[in-house]
Amino acid sequence: MRTLKTGPTDRSDRTMGIELPDPLVNFGAGLGLTVTYGVPSRYNVGPEGRWWEAVRRELSELGGVIDERIGPRPITAAEYAGTVDMPPALVDEYLWKEGFIRNPFSRLKTLDGQPECGSWVYRESPLAPRQHHVMLFATDDARTHLYAHEEASSVNPRMGADHVDGNGQNIAEGVTWAREKLPLTIEKETPDPPEAAWTVAYEREQT
Repeated sequence: MRTLKTGPTDRSDRTMGIELPDPLVNFGAGLGLTVTYGVPSRYNVGPEGRWWEAVRRELSELGGVIDERIGPRPITAAEYAGTVDMPPALVDEYLWKEGFIRNPFSRLKTLDGQPECGSWVYRESPLAPRQHHVMLFATDDARTHLYAHEEASSVNPRMGADHVDGNGQNIAEGVTWAREKLPLTIEKETPDPPEAAWTVAYEREQT
């Protein structure tokens, strides 16, 4: 599996160092809404939509060249919610049955340089302003680590800019919610998840 180079702000030598304007970001959220809920089948945003993961990886890497906010970024230890004794394919099936949908345009997350193998969200409705986001990482023994946070919706056109900026992102709420909602076993330390964005957790973990 390819190892990706990421940093605290996902900036590389190729990054243009610009931020896309909010209207364009919100338009992108509207496009995500159309793609996600226009074809709400399991072959698009369900278990059989795993083909999205390779596409999402490429989109995130290419997007990060223009705007670092949408490029790959490292997952933080504080986002660890728990581990499921199932391989990712079965976790996909479980999440789908629980009302989650695949998150095609999420920026890629990495764990020790390895890309996540799935990105799923739970929203109360298509235009809900908030979402619970869980990120899947395969283990070497056919299990799955889940990381989580709560945040502004990535497909609500009014919330797109807040989502990309991480405004209001809440790791603590996402981790707590995932542990209450999902059959997780806690196998790794979760360092005091902050009621803040991943950047806060990352800075803490570097000190």
